[in-house]
Amino acid sequence: MRKYEIFKIKSAYQSFIMGRERLLFELLTVGPSTNYHEIEYLCDQLNQRELDHIIQNNLAKSFDELDSYHNEYRLTHLIKGEVFIKMGAHSIQVYCQGSRMLDLDLFVALSSSTDRFFAVMNEQEECGWLKPLKHSERMILENSMM
Repeated sequence: MRKYEIFKIKSAYQSFIMGRERLLFELLTVGPSTNYHEIEYLCDQLNQRELDHIIQNNLAKSFDELDSYHNEYRLTHLIKGEVFIKMGAHSIQVYCQGSRMLDLDLFVALSSSTDRFFAVMNEQEECGWLKPLKHSERMILENSMM
């Protein structure tokens, strides 16, 4: 089973974080010493309605079954496997069991709304943007800020 913690980084910090993802990983790694004030400072509060719309309308199309209850979702695909999603105030907890295509389906659905989602896999010590900026887009952004 793969577990992700997904955060929506505040737009004011996104360009600063580009290239410093490992430092962000260390700040966002959830554990006994986690400082939740740092998470609130760096991450937007999640819009439950927006995420519900993304899951219900975009992601559910790729699955055979969808069960939901109080900001928790279980999506089942007969061949790929199962995804469990639990939304919090500043993060989305995701548990995937089965094919890695489940992860990709989720990442594509979430990144359709914004490029500021950042995923952390604590056990594997992996992290990354769900929708990475292309190098040319980053250069355009940096040049427009000058």
